Amino acid sequence: MAVMFAAFLAAAVTMQTPRVVSVENAGLLFTDNPAGVSGVDAGYSLPIGKETLWLFGDVFLLHPSDPQKRYVGSVSNTALVTSARTIAGLRRYRFLTDPATGLARQVIPNLPGEGNETRLWPGGGWYDAQARKVYLYWARIRTTGGGGPFDFRLEGHGLAAANASKPDEISFERLKTDAGDELWWPYADGKAVYGAAVVRGPEARPSHLYIVGVLERDGRKIGKMVRVPTSSIAHSGAYEYFSGSPDHPTWSPDPSTAADIEGLADFPSELSVAYNRCLGGYLAVHSVGITDRIRLSLADNPWGPYRQIAEIGSPHRAFEKAFCYAGKEHPELAEQNGKVICVTYVDSQRYWLQMLRVTFER
Repeated sequence: MAVMFAAFLAAAVTMQTPRVVSVENAGLLFTDNPAGVSGVDAGYSLPIGKETLWLFGDVFLLHPSDPQKRYVGSVSNTALVTSARTIAGLRRYRFLTDPATGLARQVIPNLPGEGNETRLWPGGGWYDAQARKVYLYWARIRTTGGGGPFDFRLEGHGLAAANASKPDEISFERLKTDAGDELWWPYADGKAVYGAAVVRGPEARPSHLYIVGVLERDGRKIGKMVRVPTSSIAHSGAYEYFSGSPDHPTWSPDPSTAADIEGLADFPSELSVAYNRCLGGYLAVHSVGITDRIRLSLADNPWGPYRQIAEIGSPHRAFEKAFCYAGKEHPELAEQNGKVICVTYVDSQRYWLQMLRVTFER
């Protein structure tokens, strides 16, 4: 009898676990533009009212009116705005540009004294609809002069804010901690940095935001989490770190007590976590290191535990030696309450966002 009951429970769990039934190549994004953009990194998206802000890091620029399309430089971040909520609609967008040159501009500007060796990469964000203000976690990166795709070191993560009432004029101001520091989470061995993703619940007006962090331990990226009341996002003293277990979540103001997020690991510092109504939980989407795989995991709560439900391939590489990274979902493009989701990643050689359309079955 006990064996039969155990088999019944196992079958019930299997029936309830969603599975991926199709992955479609939906093409490259934003390649045809008049802003000189010839390649982008990262690719976070953030709805801001009726429009969506897409944010990119380390953007290459070509002269837009030059028939030879000569290289004119790069910016360490930029953004575009679109009103699209479908893949097809993403053909209509506009990069935020410098009026003097027509080229894509930085939306997290460099400060005086910061040269091209200082990179400011966007991360997860949140839009305060009442105040029409957008908050963005960002990473400060320093190039090391060695050349190649890994020629940088992380210095830490911070928080920035911008008025979103006129989306084309968005420019982020870096916010200081309550103690006056620019970096909210300085990078050091054994310490996590936060801002890789911002998680909110299914409520129209959530009381708290949950911010995913990452800690590198023994060469592996481990997920961490901190929460903050939405009303206090700009106050570092209001942040509380997940320090309990999935069954008994506790929160502490001391970052040294932060516990690992069970089942959330191996992501290369970028990911998405969003509530999926069809799946009935929080769906985490991220590249598995810099491999050709993207992992999809589900949890009942933002703090886990996450259980892997699928790993899909990102096989549309332009070159044999390319690697793929920056996998994440864009929930505003989901169809049928999340039965169909849209995922992007970046190919290191092609250096554009590649879109995948992923369909689930329960």
